[in-house]
Amino acid sequence: MKKIRKRLTYANVMSSIAVFLVIGGATAFAALGKNTVGTKQLKKNAVTTAKIKKNAVNGSKVKDGSLTGSDINLGTLGTVPNATHATNADNATNAGNANTVAGNTIRLINFSGDPEIGPTEVLNLNGFTLTASCNAGNETVVLANGPLGSRIQSVSTQSVNVSEEETKNALFDDNLEPDSNINLLFEDDDLVVGNTQFSLGNGGRAVSVVWEAEGFNSADGPNCTFTGYAIG
Repeated sequence: MKKIRKRLTYANVMSSIAVFLVIGGATAFAALGKNTVGTKQLKKNAVTTAKIKKNAVNGSKVKDGSLTGSDINLGTLGTVPNATHATNADNATNAGNANTVAGNTIRLINFSGDPEIGPTEVLNLNGFTLTASCNAGNETVVLANGPLGSRIQSVSTQSVNVSEEETKNALFDDNLEPDSNINLLFEDDDLVVGNTQFSLGNGGRAVSVVWEAEGFNSADGPNCTFTGYAIG
């Protein structure tokens, strides 16, 4: 025993403990086996960005609906499906352009000027045309033409008082031609509103025009006006 005690120095004891720890530790880690480290063995926030392999995380590893707009670089996205139709809203620019709604073309009509304005085409849609002019008598003239064999129906009214309107010009022609030059307006200086329908035979496209016109002698503004819109 004395010989053994003489050899039990601090260094010997610590060396022996170290050997047992190494052997025991190796055995313990060996006992864990492959793929045995789970969520319990990972400290919270232990896995950082630097420890993840580049391109290791793909869409299949991301929970559905978990990414928000702030997580995505919107500049890298293309046109969202079905949002292409919204792009057509950019076509709604100024009054001189045609816009399309549900397959129909809409055009605005805006003619105004001082006396003796020559013939000015204010509408050309599906082959139907309206040409406006202003003569020296402050009279607005609007001539209608259309494809050979097309039809026109038009009526204009004028307010007599608050509760009554008077029909100023009602016309019908089922054999319209490119040079028919049918005048939509009755000769009058007061404000007139009207509705004109064009149609092509055999189920062809139609055009509907809602308008108002006025001719008067004024030093403050245009003496002839014809405004409205057409759908066809």
